Amino acid sequence: MKFISRGSVPDEERWTIYNKIGWRILPLILIGYTIACIDRLNVSFAKLQMAADIGLSNAMYGFGAGIFFIGYCICEIPSNMILHRVGARLWLARIMIVWGVISVATMFIATPLQFYVLRFLLGVAEAGFYPGALLYLTYWFPRFARGQATSIMLLGTNFASLLGGPLAGSIMSGLNGAGGWRGWQWLFLLEGLPAVLVGVAVWVVLRNGPRDAKWLGAKEQDIVTGDLAADQASQGGHGHGYGDAFRNVNIWFLVLINFCNLCILYGILFWQPTIITQVSGAGVFDTGLIAAAIAVLPMATLILYARSSDRSDERRWHGVMGFAMSLCGLVLAAALPNNTWAVLASLVIVNCGIQATSLIIFSLPAIFARGASAATGFALITTLGNFSGYASPYVIGILRENTGGFSTAFFALAALSVLGAFLVLLMPGLRAMQRERAGGNAPAAAE
Repeated sequence: MKFISRGSVPDEERWTIYNKIGWRILPLILIGYTIACIDRLNVSFAKLQMAADIGLSNAMYGFGAGIFFIGYCICEIPSNMILHRVGARLWLARIMIVWGVISVATMFIATPLQFYVLRFLLGVAEAGFYPGALLYLTYWFPRFARGQATSIMLLGTNFASLLGGPLAGSIMSGLNGAGGWRGWQWLFLLEGLPAVLVGVAVWVVLRNGPRDAKWLGAKEQDIVTGDLAADQASQGGHGHGYGDAFRNVNIWFLVLINFCNLCILYGILFWQPTIITQVSGAGVFDTGLIAAAIAVLPMATLILYARSSDRSDERRWHGVMGFAMSLCGLVLAAALPNNTWAVLASLVIVNCGIQATSLIIFSLPAIFARGASAATGFALITTLGNFSGYASPYVIGILRENTGGFSTAFFALAALSVLGAFLVLLMPGLRAMQRERAGGNAPAAAE
């Protein structure tokens, strides 16, 4: 298996080096992000039993699912700044171990208030993992290979759906009542512990950068650091302090674009088991299997999209097409809300669009910022974007209670996909890159 497509790398020697790096760091990053997605979203399956046990209404569940992102957003930027100072190895390990402990503790909640508190604390604990891991990839992979490296990490969302659904269904149905605990309690226990174990593995295996990697030869280290230095040089005199990201117009465009995409993502993911159950009448276990099947095609889309974008060094229209896929799926679901196959197909299409758009978004910050500014930029994009994780599930819960279905919510998310596509088209840095490509020159780093 080759992580990085040969066509995107300037020569065979580099292609071999970056695949060597990929084998060393990408599997662990992928596993960590997969566990993060499972631990973040297993509440959507736990709700199917937990809501009645602790007295959660749909609106209360939406609020509790979303409050995770308040804690997450408060701590996101400080967390990434600390990571840039102390190194990814230590900080990513710390994040995983603490969030694993809190996830396990969720099994003991008995009231809605306790649910809110632990969801908030889980957000605080997990803050910084996603932008930190993305930033970490920029320490190893230059621009011409970064999209594909990013796509491997983003597969974690799909693996979480592929594995998390059947796993959640099996645990909740197979262990319900075992040891006097409900299935949802076993779910939090068995899906929280792996985060602690992988956190320890991150500390043991990862290194902070190419110069710390004894498994790279001196020549290989020189090639990688040279490629990364060339990337930074192409950004000219753009500021690279922590505060410079706040003055970078391209970063702010990415904040808004990411907000639109994450509204769609969390609006779908936190309600997907409920949507599947409503349109298909499936039980807990079958709902998990259906959710897993929905994740398969987006995985292939993500890999192919990354290779296409890296080979062509084109991001603007790839971003627009990602939002276009989401729009098509959401309109289909809204127009045929009672048609089982139409809704399930729409969930596949929307997930393809979300993944494709996320790839483009997070292959861009290190082009428009560098050094500490890139660390702040990644965190700023995910921090403000993740407020959607609070707003979107909550608003959808209210709309469902007031309308009795999901059609209105689907149309609202479709409008956000249109807005996101227009923001991609208007983004100054992407317009500059498009003009440079049309003129046959090396793409510009920023305007």
